[in-house]
Amino acid sequence: MTEYLFSISVGPVQEFIAAARRTADLQAGSQLLQKMARYIAEQIDARGGQLIFPASKDTPGPNKVVAQIATDDPAKLAEELREATVQWLYAQWQSVQQQLSVPIDAHLAEEQVKNFLEFYTAWVPCNGDYVQEREQVELLLAGRKALRDFRQVPPRPGRWKSPLDPSRDCVLQLSGTQIPAQAEGPPLYLKRTEFLDAISIMKRVQGANQQGKKVPSTSRMAAEAILPIARRNKPHAVEELESIAENAPGALDIGDLMFPTRVQEEIETADKHLREYLQARLDIIDNLRREILSSLTPALHECPSYYAILVADGDRMGRLIRKQKTPDDHRRLSEKLAHFAQEVERIVEAHNGYLVYAGGDDLLAMLPVNTVLSCANELAKTFSQQIEGGTLSAGVSIVHRMEMLQDALQWAREAEHHAKTCRDALAVALHTRGGAPVTVVTSREKDSNMESWTRREKDSNMESWTRWIKAFRQGLTHGFPYELLYLAREAENANLSIPSVHAEAMRIFERKQHRETDAHSGTIRQWLEDELKAIKTADHLRRLTGAEPARCSPELNAIAAADHLRRFAQRLIIARFLAGYPNGEVHV
Repeated sequence: MTEYLFSISVGPVQEFIAAARRTADLQAGSQLLQKMARYIAEQIDARGGQLIFPASKDTPGPNKVVAQIATDDPAKLAEELREATVQWLYAQWQSVQQQLSVPIDAHLAEEQVKNFLEFYTAWVPCNGDYVQEREQVELLLAGRKALRDFRQVPPRPGRWKSPLDPSRDCVLQLSGTQIPAQAEGPPLYLKRTEFLDAISIMKRVQGANQQGKKVPSTSRMAAEAILPIARRNKPHAVEELESIAENAPGALDIGDLMFPTRVQEEIETADKHLREYLQARLDIIDNLRREILSSLTPALHECPSYYAILVADGDRMGRLIRKQKTPDDHRRLSEKLAHFAQEVERIVEAHNGYLVYAGGDDLLAMLPVNTVLSCANELAKTFSQQIEGGTLSAGVSIVHRMEMLQDALQWAREAEHHAKTCRDALAVALHTRGGAPVTVVTSREKDSNMESWTRREKDSNMESWTRWIKAFRQGLTHGFPYELLYLAREAENANLSIPSVHAEAMRIFERKQHRETDAHSGTIRQWLEDELKAIKTADHLRRLTGAEPARCSPELNAIAAADHLRRFAQRLIIARFLAGYPNGEVHV
């Protein structure tokens, strides 16, 4: 038998995870992929293969498996692994189907499940040069993934499409356009127009079975911005409200009860048992909510409605893997990545968040708005400490709890893409309802070509966030960022010099703050001076990027200054938003 280096990739990944209405759907999709990858690793181990990534069959891994396997027929082995994985997935569906009390089109469901998996494999003979073997097998795998199979389940004319995955038909047997009444309760929790496909039903049921009410709703993640304070100030009120949510005959948590509109929605749309349960306790819920909100400093009239989604990924991991000269070196790197994934859960929980997925250098988490920056910073530091030569870039989307979960996750992915263009960076995207999104990227990456002021700025970007959040709490006027945005447009249109931009920004500050007698005004003024001193010419910026030094026209200098000022103003807009949360709970 000949020993081969195998590289296996399963999917779909991001679109499968993102196809979710409830946070439990999100969690179940992530767990299903991890279990599938572990099953493949177990099959390879059972065939005498030596796992490289993940390092062990007991390690929850991502959707990628790299291993050395001895075989006479690698193509046959690859097909056996694919067929075994398909059968494993179908067995998961059969287990789910037994729990359903609604009629299912079993033939259509079987077709959807058995044609769902994307399973790509490449292999090369081992020749003793692991670096060359790995590069070759990854090139082959990339080529194989480019030649997608596009297996298509035959459509059923006249059937409703699944709202979570419109490429698939609903597998529920419907009478007209009505969802069966028993499907509105556990474990499906279907809305009246939620005509789900087999894969989405699998996620919904497994999410209900495995997690129950442990997976927080988006409302819960929004409420977690204030609940830690309330637990200290009014522990009995929080405990009583949590008890009401826990005993409710439905998928409710304390976050849902913190929003009157959410409670009313359940009363109007839920089944009879939950409706009667909430109506009997409506006054108690209202009183407890007001007691919790009044315990804050300052007191709030309503619970904050925004939460954050954080996605992160290691930078230049391909380059880092190419440095591993032997399978053992690669295996040790895999072990370090697995250890980091375990640390991720601890870090996220310490910031009152909820980890949805962590596989190697890739992670997805939901967090309160006022802890997400601190969490992202700690994750990046931990990754750099545990993975020698590795850096982590993160994208954060701050979104309203009522936004579609698929949209919120897509915005976080887009923010991560912005961060990855800089590397070792954090991109924060604020999506307010009715307002234009604002995205700000700050980087920690050092560059030996950069001058000292740039290195300091990049090393202390978290300190900068802290500084300007504090500035708004200490009296910086809320209109100041928008005045700077207007100035940035004027600077570009009128070709203002950098000294003129600096002087005008300070004049705006003095005009906006002239009535302030607070002792903090002088400190904020100095912070602003420091920021404005960082504005450089286009010629300077070209030198930083490694381009040939050249004398730039006034127009290019004005564009460079305006761009710097615009990015600073956008950072202030997000800092102003974060400053609206209770004191002491923004950990940055």
